[in-house]
Amino acid sequence: MDKKILEKAGLSKGEIEVYLILLKLGSSLVSKIAQETGLHRTNIYDTLEKLKEKGLVSYVIRENRKYYSSTNPDKLIDYIKERETEIESILPELKGYMNIPRSESIVEVYKGKEGLKSVLKDIIKEGKDYVVLEEEGYIQKVLPHFYSQFNVQLNKSKIKVRILTKDVKNIAKRSLMQIRSLPEFLSFPSATAIYGNKVAIFVWDEPYHAILIKSKQVADSYRNFFNTLWKQAYS
Repeated sequence: MDKKILEKAGLSKGEIEVYLILLKLGSSLVSKIAQETGLHRTNIYDTLEKLKEKGLVSYVIRENRKYYSSTNPDKLIDYIKERETEIESILPELKGYMNIPRSESIVEVYKGKEGLKSVLKDIIKEGKDYVVLEEEGYIQKVLPHFYSQFNVQLNKSKIKVRILTKDVKNIAKRSLMQIRSLPEFLSFPSATAIYGNKVAIFVWDEPYHAILIKSKQVADSYRNFFNTLWKQAYS
């Protein structure tokens, strides 16, 4: 079975392992799930809760013990349709952001790795919490040494970041970072950081570019767009 299909449907690797084991075993205790998957019991409980929220797992209590079971695989289709319906319900609001009047903006283009660093340093200089849309871990690949220093400075300044991505596993985590997953059918051409009254768009293909837009209206529009998606995304 190609498990990546289930990942694209919005399930984490842990959720996939637990879900498939329950399909194979039928009604099972957490101890049995742990034995079969090799996952830690604490992680299994968290995973089961997420699967229950998705409608993919149920349980019964027998002799004061919980026995978990996977629901019918048809529920996967129901889950995906529910996600699409949720996105469709906010489409008018998302499209409305496109019609917000724009004031004159300042646009700056930075080229090369040093240009990328200049914009990233500006995030630290701004000193405010920020959000990132569609980061896929390229910063740590293109600027590995700088990324380490960048995270140290962010933590030192207690700057928090929220990230929306389709590729959670490729992002190096830090203590003041929150990450949620975007549905597979949503795609954006580049990573975008919104901080203060600025929007930075990063192009991670050589020769590398960063496009910095300085505009309160544009930043607020992007931030509202991000927050709307954040509410619909899953951790």
